[in-house]
Amino acid sequence: MRLVIRLLTVLLGLVLLAAGALLLTEIVLLTMFPDVTTPLPDSSSLEDELSAVSWRSTVVRTGAAVTAVLGLLLLWFSLRAGRGEIRLHDPAEGVTVVTRPRSLARVVGHRVRAQQGVAKATVVARRGAVRVTALGDGEESEDLEHRLRETARTAVDELPLVSAPKVSVTVRPAKRD
Repeated sequence: MRLVIRLLTVLLGLVLLAAGALLLTEIVLLTMFPDVTTPLPDSSSLEDELSAVSWRSTVVRTGAAVTAVLGLLLLWFSLRAGRGEIRLHDPAEGVTVVTRPRSLARVVGHRVRAQQGVAKATVVARRGAVRVTALGDGEESEDLEHRLRETARTAVDELPLVSAPKVSVTVRPAKRD
């Protein structure tokens, strides 16, 4: 699904960029050479509807510029999407080390699932936060949430991360039959 969204975002960004560039080209051509044929098709119905609007008007110029800028921003955001790398301390000059959020979630998840009293645990990691949702195994343990928070925090602290993400832990009791 992410791939489809990224592709649609890139396509929409390119369409907006092309529309803004076409409008800017039209404005420049009409400003510099009023008698030249422009790239946009001549349509009598469109001309009738927009006869009161000039290509040289401030509204059209502003709209073209805004459209081009939005297209560039949308294209930039779509190309940046998915770059959720988490930076680690560089081991040497000129060497950059990163890890994916999924790897961080696996490290924390293995540690959390190894704790006594945990039946199941889900870990979601992002650059700025690690969220742990655990299901207790039915044993009454008041300090399970505290232990899991400490375990997750220790797992994160042991990694050479440039900035430590916030750790949150939620424990749900096991369902009673």
